Amino acid sequence: MNGKEISIKKAMGSIEVPDERLDVIIENAFFETAAPKKKKRRQWLVPAAAASVLFIGISTATLAASPAFANYMAQLPLIGNVFSIFAEEEEGLMPYERFSENMELSQTSNGITIAIDQAVYDGTNVTFTYTITTDKELDASARVTGIPQLLEAEGVNASMEWEVIEGGVVGINTIPHLNEEVAQVNVEWEPVSVYTANAEFKGDWKFEFAVDQLKKDPMVLDEKVTEGGLTVHFTEVTFTDISVNIAYQQLVDPVLLEVWDAVEAELIAQDNLGNVYEVPYNGGAAYGGAGTREDFFWTATMRGLDPEATSLTLYPFAHISRIVAEDTFDSKRIEFDALEINMLEGTAQIVEVKDFPVFEKEETEE
Repeated sequence: MNGKEISIKKAMGSIEVPDERLDVIIENAFFETAAPKKKKRRQWLVPAAAASVLFIGISTATLAASPAFANYMAQLPLIGNVFSIFAEEEEGLMPYERFSENMELSQTSNGITIAIDQAVYDGTNVTFTYTITTDKELDASARVTGIPQLLEAEGVNASMEWEVIEGGVVGINTIPHLNEEVAQVNVEWEPVSVYTANAEFKGDWKFEFAVDQLKKDPMVLDEKVTEGGLTVHFTEVTFTDISVNIAYQQLVDPVLLEVWDAVEAELIAQDNLGNVYEVPYNGGAAYGGAGTREDFFWTATMRGLDPEATSLTLYPFAHISRIVAEDTFDSKRIEFDALEINMLEGTAQIVEVKDFPVFEKEETEE
């Protein structure tokens, strides 16, 4: 490990509760109602970097205090359990809480306290939760700026999901890192500011911490499916105690890009019991030596696999798109044959698709 490695234990048990945070804890503990949930909105940012880096942000805003947030803040004097909050809406997050490490890291600057709650590394993704508390006025657009980095890797992607509540923000950050040989990873996160549509509050926060890898069962793959000038190449699938992680590459025929501008290959999954799962990707990058600008490597994470399932089938699909005029886009969906994984035997095979599964999302109120 490098010299920047930070021992988590040094930070535990040595943090005092700032007065302003304690006031918020006490106030939130007495809230009884929550405003209706808003639909999630997706934001796409592309930071300038040597590699093509994709950043995904999802924000769900509540305009009044969340009772779940108030309860967890009241139960723990400094650090709460953000996984439990998001698990109310996102299936499969509870195992993250069970297998994660307690960070208990907190820093206050400019009247804003940022605290890292829990973290877990499953050999494919580093996931950690955080809370932001302040007496400053925050609206539904509030978010933290500054992308977390891994000290062992350069040009990695990061996805950030957050929820705005009365008095602060709770969130989950995920950094893909596909390396089964690494027993521990070191994370560096230097938030720049808490940003809103009306104001930006800058501060001086910097976190460095290490996370041990969970035991996992990786399966190396070399399976390809091709359709319409696009190939999806599965390279690895990893079953862990908390998730199923898939690594794959999209390989694009240059002729396709003579007509279309962008290609985005995604996955959906179904087990042998009939359960259908969403498989959101964590981000993608086109590294040096790629055949085209759209030859992206992707990692995707599926949560909530039924423990009784014995096989899992991954269904690739892709959207190709182009700009046809100002503010006018054209797109087309491509569906492929599927990859069936026998989890008992540790084998995989390509199967013909007759009925493409559909993941039914729950409707939320406007």
